[in-house]
Amino acid sequence: GGSFTGLSIVEQSSFLAVADEYKQKGLVDKIHLSTRPDYIDEYILDNLSSYHVDTIELGVQSFDDDVLKLSNRGHTSNDVYEAVRLIKRYGFELGIQLMIGLPGDSLESCVMSARKTAELQPPLARLYPTIVLDETELYEMYMRNEYVPLSREEAVLRTKEMYKILDEAGI
Repeated sequence: GGSFTGLSIVEQSSFLAVADEYKQKGLVDKIHLSTRPDYIDEYILDNLSSYHVDTIELGVQSFDDDVLKLSNRGHTSNDVYEAVRLIKRYGFELGIQLMIGLPGDSLESCVMSARKTAELQPPLARLYPTIVLDETELYEMYMRNEYVPLSREEAVLRTKEMYKILDEAGI
C-alpha cells in the first residue's frame, strides 16, 4: 500500500527480495503494490520486474487536473497517462484508484474520471470516498471552511455512477 515506489530503491529492493522469495517458494501467488503516477519510470519498473512484481495500482484519484491541483496531489493527468503507458509496456497488471469527493470534485468530474479509466481498460479499479483525517492538510482546509466533505448520500450516488461505468466496461 501507500506510495511504495516513493521509497528509496534500496528500501524497495529489501522488501521486494523478501516478497519474491516467498513467491518463488510458492507461498504467495502475486506481488501487488500501490504507488503514485509520478513515482513511475523505467528505472523503477526495471527494479520491480527483477523482483517479479505482478500488479501495480496507481493512485490516480482523478483525471481532472483542477481537482488534482486543489488537492495538492503532486501529479497531473498527463503523468497518469505516461505511467499507464510504461506499466502496460512492461507487462504489469494495472490497477487504477479513484477518490471521490476531493476538493473541487463534482459528480461530472467523477463520471469523467470513471470514463477515462474505462478507456484505459485496467483489469481492476478501486473507488475510495474521501475521508477527512485529523492532522492532515485536508483537515486544516475543513477547519477553515475551505473544504466540505460529501454527505453520505452524495458519496454513495457518485460511487454508484462511477461503479456502473467501470462495471459496464468489464473492470
